[in-house]
Parts: sequence; structure tokens; C-alpha cells
Amino acid sequence: IIMHQWYENTPVLSEMNAQTDESGSTILSSRYTMIGDSVGIEVVYEVRGDGTVKVNYTVEADPKLPNIPKVGMQTGINRDLSRITWYGRGPLENYCDRKQGSYVAIYSKNLKNFTEPYAYPQENGNRSDVRWIYLGGSNGTGLLVVADSLLNVSAWPYTEEILQQATHTNELLDPGFITLNIDLLTMGIGGNDSWSEVGAPLPKYQVQAGSYSYSFFLKPVEADLKSLSITANKIRY
Repeated sequence: IIMHQWYENTPVLSEMNAQTDESGSTILSSRYTMIGDSVGIEVVYEVRGDGTVKVNYTVEADPKLPNIPKVGMQTGINRDLSRITWYGRGPLENYCDRKQGSYVAIYSKNLKNFTEPYAYPQENGNRSDVRWIYLGGSNGTGLLVVADSLLNVSAWPYTEEILQQATHTNELLDPGFITLNIDLLTMGIGGNDSWSEVGAPLPKYQVQAGSYSYSFFLKPVEADLKSLSITANKIRY
């Protein structure tokens, strides 16, 4: 209830520009406002000739606003890209306040096993401290996501709107694409108890309204497990 402003408002596009830089890359920049003028968002896409897309995201939120559930971006990708390999914490879902028993390594799961089918549908499937994640298809090609910083990543065979409205798992209808969340920060899940204020995440595991910025790369690749780390490092530099 306290965070309702973040759930009941959506970004409103206020400006968009396109240009080509000296290297031949196309730069698309867009600005948004949210909750009146209390939040400003800038997203810059750098589309390179080899198919790599660099995304820069910045949000500036009035510190007087409630804490933010998560800071990041969401997109829909081809439903066939359902084999997920990632370099981060795993193998089970983990969050900033529930990750100490999840170790950093390279893991691989199909989409069905990547999510958590809770009896009551809710936020699920996050992997924290992710260096890169690869979603591969049946034809050997896929999408590689790489960041300079550590990411929080989740993928669902349903949309966030469907997830929020469902009360039973059979209501999690497949829209025909995968929802991919590429986040800088997510709040913790809390749960110290279920009957008092400490049921919420501790303050250090919440995301205060303020200014945040991060960037990541998207690249279509044909890669096997051995070459993914090499490819990810090449994209960064």
C-alpha cells in the first residue's frame, strides 16, 4: 500500500531524439516523466553495426517519494529463447536479503524451472549478482545480456500484469513471449515474521527514492557454454 504510487503510474514519454555518431552507430534517446514531475527517466540506446545494443538508463526520483520496489527495465523476447544460462548467484531464486546461501557460478535451466510456481502467484525467480545471462533458442542462436555492474535478472512465461492479477497458478497465461527483467536493484522480500512491521524487508534491503544509473549490452549471438564468458568480456571492452 505504501508503494502504490509506483504501481499505479506509468512513465509518460516527453521527448525522443535520434542521431548517428562518428562510428556509424545510431543513438536513440528518450525522456519520460512519472508521478507528475516527481520522477525523470532517461533511456539511451546505442545501436551498433554488429547488432549490439548498449542501453543506458537513468532515473531521478524525488527523495520524498516512497521507497522503490525495483530500479530497472523490462522487455518481451521471443518465446523460443527458453534455455537460460547465467553467471551469477544460483541455482535457485535469490534476492538481496536471501542470497548468502546462493553461490556465484555458471548455471543453466529451462524457463519452466527458472521460475518458482508459488501457490499464490507473486514476484519470483530473481537471480542476483548476475554478470551476464544468455537466453538460447532451439536453433542455436540467442540473446546475451551483459553489464558493467551486477544485475538482478528474472524471466517469466507471462507478463507482470498477468502475474499481479492472478490468484492461482492456472491463471498465469502464456502471452506467447518471455518477459525479461533486467534490473539494477530490487527490494528484498522480507519475511522475518508475517504479523508486524518487520515482515517487510529491513531498511538496508529497501530501495530509497533518489538517483540511479546503470548500463548493459544486448547482443544476438550463436554461442556454446564455453564461449559465453569470452563473448561477454569482449562486449564489455
